[in-house]
Amino acid sequence: MIDPERIFSLFNRAEEDPSIKEKAEIAEQLMAVKDTPAFKIGLFKKLVFNHINFSRSIINMLSRASMELDVDDVQNAGEFIIYNRAWGYIKDLDVKDTLTFETLKKGASPELVTSFKLAIHYFQELEEYEKCAHLKKFCDVCEFFCN
Repeated sequence: MIDPERIFSLFNRAEEDPSIKEKAEIAEQLMAVKDTPAFKIGLFKKLVFNHINFSRSIINMLSRASMELDVDDVQNAGEFIIYNRAWGYIKDLDVKDTLTFETLKKGASPELVTSFKLAIHYFQELEEYEKCAHLKKFCDVCEFFCN
């Protein structure tokens, strides 16, 4: 499992102007964290959960800059980018993998369930049912541990 103390200590070491060898070691350790299910599931949740606020901010900013802005097109493009990027983090994970399962067990929350349900709804609208089936497995495990 991931040791939060080790991860946060990497950031402290990075600020101390380490040698090239230490920088390479820090980069290697951070890259190892990037490949964990906890990192990928966490980013999936963060992307899906934060896209609504981000979209509002972008639309407000762009609508002030241009009167010819098609808000629906911008919103659709934003959703496409966000959900497909989030999908990129979760698509290669397997619920049956022990580490992934344990990550879902520890991180199960109503927010994570909601992010899976939002993604399922988005991909249902596009009739991408393979993605929905994959996400549904994750959602079911999270719901089980939330109850």
